[in-house]
Amino acid sequence: MYKKFRVVLITFLTLCFLTIFLVMDNVGVQYEITEPQMEFVPDSVMEEKKEIANTPKTCLLLSDSRQENDDVFTGHMMDVLDIMRVGYDAVDLAEQPAPDFSSYQTAVVCFQDLDVLAYSIQELSDWISQDGGRLMFFCTPTAGPVFSYFQPLLGVEDGGVSFAYITGIKLLPGFMIGSEDGFVFNWEEPIATTMSVSLNDTAKVWAVSDDEDEVPLIWSAEYGEGRLVIMNHGISEKSSRGLSCSAYALLEDTCVYPVINASSFFLDDFPSPVPMGDGSYIRQYYNRDISSFYSNVWWPDMLKLCDTYGVKYTGVVIEDYNENIDGVMTRQTDRERFNHFGAMLLDNGGEIGIHGYNHQPLCFAGFDFQDKVDYKTWASEEAACNGLDEVIDFTTDLFPENKLQVYVPPSNILSEEGRELLVTKYPQIKILSSLYLEGEIEYSQEFEVSEDGVIEYPRVISGCILDQFDYWAAINALNLFYVNTHFMHPDDTLDTDRGAAMGWGQMYENFSNYMEWLYTSAPNIRNLTASDGGAAVQRFDACSIKRTETENGFDLRLGGFWDETYLMVRCNGEKPVEVTGGTIERISGDHWLLRATSANVSVTMEPLEAE
Repeated sequence: MYKKFRVVLITFLTLCFLTIFLVMDNVGVQYEITEPQMEFVPDSVMEEKKEIANTPKTCLLLSDSRQENDDVFTGHMMDVLDIMRVGYDAVDLAEQPAPDFSSYQTAVVCFQDLDVLAYSIQELSDWISQDGGRLMFFCTPTAGPVFSYFQPLLGVEDGGVSFAYITGIKLLPGFMIGSEDGFVFNWEEPIATTMSVSLNDTAKVWAVSDDEDEVPLIWSAEYGEGRLVIMNHGISEKSSRGLSCSAYALLEDTCVYPVINASSFFLDDFPSPVPMGDGSYIRQYYNRDISSFYSNVWWPDMLKLCDTYGVKYTGVVIEDYNENIDGVMTRQTDRERFNHFGAMLLDNGGEIGIHGYNHQPLCFAGFDFQDKVDYKTWASEEAACNGLDEVIDFTTDLFPENKLQVYVPPSNILSEEGRELLVTKYPQIKILSSLYLEGEIEYSQEFEVSEDGVIEYPRVISGCILDQFDYWAAINALNLFYVNTHFMHPDDTLDTDRGAAMGWGQMYENFSNYMEWLYTSAPNIRNLTASDGGAAVQRFDACSIKRTETENGFDLRLGGFWDETYLMVRCNGEKPVEVTGGTIERISGDHWLLRATSANVSVTMEPLEAE
């Protein structure tokens, strides 16, 4: 009798356990959704973006289309000034003479042979010394009579007739956010775009070459009532826009420009099925299979960074790794893995977006992958929509309270047709996040709101190798946008090209070190999900600035203002002491972060000597 009862009891308990398991598998891990920090900006406010075109033209941008690289140098500076909301008149000296300098506060020369300024040299000199004009040479001048005239104004004591080969740049402390202790960026091949000079005590050096000669690469010099800044190099890639922004900011006593103020970390292919790849390094370092490693090592380590730095991950889901492109989609049956990782991500303040039903980019017949990747094109738009419908339905079923607003293209590849499909068929997708820096076939972006209303929120760096170039790109993004965007894949630990051979322990140390550097360099940057980051981009992109100097500071009138706008304030010899219509706090050195809570802001300044 006892044995029969025990068998019945064990059977009953087993059925109860299975029932509980099935219920938990269906319900998933319990989680709590974090409410968004910001609302999306109304269309009526975004329409005010057009007022940026009416920004007062305080800068004169001089080019000479007859000279080599003029289009590259001029285009680069136009991009930087546009982002900074510096109004400018662009004048090509190959087509017309230089205008009256007295109509401008600053001027930027985007060509190397300065002799085309011969007829304007006295007027230019008087504008600087007597009227307080501010002049910047964007690229290395070549030797000639006009440059010889400018040498003493620039603090050049000797040299300027020969070029030096340099292999890197060293940012000196105080020049840029992120270089408080100095920073070095090297490149592989030496370049000879830098003139050899020695400077006197009237020049203040901000960057030098990374060698024993320490050739000055960026410096400023006071001349009479005005100031000159020279960039003695040819660095003009998109990744170096922050460098050019920082050099231009030296011209003004106080330079103010809008920024995004956002730090976002993306986890691509997350949640997803167990990643495919070579698990030999996982076995070597941890003696685990891939699934156990992610559950018990990788993910707990990633959550530690949430606790330490307040990071809010944006995971973008892949439902399956099959290669179906014909529109016949199979529902993922392994719900437990998605429940487990997705719920914990959400419970730690994150959000889930869409990467794809599978890892096939939204590309159709005729798209050229250039043999860079081994992907297929979708059979039709209907087939692609079937895939998107399936992953959206699958993810919504698992996490009904999570809003699917973010789309990250697989491998950052997105065709024009694929983008149009997203815009027209899936209006709930408000943010596209691909790459900031140009690739070969990838979809590259700016931080902006496109004409069709989609928010472009690109990622600047990726992975856990995090070499000098990654830090360089990150420093430039911090100084121009006050933004950090980074993405990684769980299967980085399986790919030797992405660091698998060094082991997750070293990869995690690299990643942790990057976060420590980031939040030390930018202590007041906001941790945002991609949706909140997109909302921050809206506020940044809509902002126009009209500035009026006052007796003890300046007033700002902000167009496109909704509820708040962030601005970078770079002070040269001054500091802010009082703000009306907002608050201000120091980032580091001469860099301050202004949070405007009104469209009208007044800032009182005082000389640094008063400290």
